[in-house]
Amino acid sequence: MIGQNRLQVRYADTSARGLAFSLTAGLQEPLARCDRRIGDRGVSVRLLGASHQVVVDDGTDRLCETVACLPGMDAPLPDTVVEDGYTFASRIEPCDTDRMQSIVTELGHRVDRHLAAGDPAVMGHFPGLPLAITAVIATAHADALAWQTWHTYPQCSELVVTSSELRRTPEPGR
Repeated sequence: MIGQNRLQVRYADTSARGLAFSLTAGLQEPLARCDRRIGDRGVSVRLLGASHQVVVDDGTDRLCETVACLPGMDAPLPDTVVEDGYTFASRIEPCDTDRMQSIVTELGHRVDRHLAAGDPAVMGHFPGLPLAITAVIATAHADALAWQTWHTYPQCSELVVTSSELRRTPEPGR
């Protein structure tokens, strides 16, 4: 369990429908995090309860994606967001116990493989609910940074999956 964290906090989010999305929320104190440099960018993948933040900072610009149940974040989780080289997509899926167990096991292996390869990745397990997890994995591509997240809600038989990509803006004259 290289990148898997046994969190010492109560599972707090009630359902996938309670999640909200923000690109303007302030930094939250993470329960677990993984910080790495990818090229000239600092990337921080963070767990906030059954929620997440991904922070990408190149020293000039910072993007802070937050998907969480936080005071003041009332906008429902959107299906898609596209703006200035950034793309976000989310979906909520029904997920029975057997499928959720399979997803949680596979995510544990994926997080460990990505960390071993040097990619930012983190996964948190909540006490008392073995299938309640949040996981974030980021990878770099030629001109983009991409990340995926998984949030399980075993009490509601729901899975939230998000996918995001931040494309590098070409420099003038290129």
